[in-house]
Amino acid sequence: MDVLEQVTQMADQLSPPEQLQLVEHIAKHLQTRTLKAKKPQSLRGIWKDKFSEDADIDTALREIRGEWLKELDEL
Repeated sequence: MDVLEQVTQMADQLSPPEQLQLVEHIAKHLQTRTLKAKKPQSLRGIWKDKFSEDADIDTALREIRGEWLKELDEL
């Protein structure tokens, strides 16, 4: 007999109010687990250690924007 069958048989032995309480408990538990799984990750954590500490983001952005401006001027 698999676990689901055992649990179902045990739940059938409960009174209707106890069954309702069990269902509510399981629903709350699943909702909590689902919300934790959907919690977005911190971008800081995701990108941590992906770039060297001495990387100059502002300079890199200026260069990228400068290239865009050059390309726009060429159009």
